[in-house]
Amino acid sequence: MRSSAARSSHRARARRRLLCFPHAGAGPGVYRPWARDMPAGTELWAPRYPGREDRLAHPFAHSLAELADDIAAAVAAGLGGDVPLALFGHSMGAVIAHEVTARLENAHGIRPVLLAVSAREGPLQVGHAGLHLLSDDDLLARTRSMGIQPHADAYDDPELRDLLLPVLRDDCRLLESHQNVPVTRVRAPVLAFAGRDDRTSPRALMESWAEATTGGFRLLELPGDHFYLFSHTKDLLSQLLPVLAGEDRTWQ
Repeated sequence: MRSSAARSSHRARARRRLLCFPHAGAGPGVYRPWARDMPAGTELWAPRYPGREDRLAHPFAHSLAELADDIAAAVAAGLGGDVPLALFGHSMGAVIAHEVTARLENAHGIRPVLLAVSAREGPLQVGHAGLHLLSDDDLLARTRSMGIQPHADAYDDPELRDLLLPVLRDDCRLLESHQNVPVTRVRAPVLAFAGRDDRTSPRALMESWAEATTGGFRLLELPGDHFYLFSHTKDLLSQLLPVLAGEDRTWQ
């Protein structure tokens, strides 16, 4: 895949692919533990956003739309539409996954079988808190108040903090500048997940994803806070994977 190359758990004769989008400040590595739980025939992919991990030397995207354009083009060129594709996005990743889904459908002739979104209100009801304008300490405090995420202690190391904070801040900028743009309703069905104790994106806000699709919609609530997908990974995958495999269509 082009400039937004992706990591994968390669499976011979893949029958389906799951493309996972990380939250603000994170990279594809957060989904690496999921690979061991993928059933036979399911490939796991995660885009590498510029400016982090092995793309550290690449400049940040100018806008979220530019990032989505790049990823959609890379997916179309690198994966094509020969194998059923589902997208999952957590927090910021949910917004990008929605934008990429719309581009795949409308610009590349690829119709994902599922858009799964997590811990982020729907695109018709997105709030903009001005996080990217906060001081370093306030930005970290606000992020930590959302819940416990893996490797959060990396910010306590001065050298790592200098590497990670610009990424987190720029991701917040991308989100908060992505407003007043036309919202495209995707044709893919949407499966939304909410953490029961997530005060940032509670169930009531997650319901707004129903307005972002002309396909089916279902909202599921799982234990945990904003970063529930790390503490309750198996609970999430036990709901997501049967839908991806076509074993659970009751929500459509």
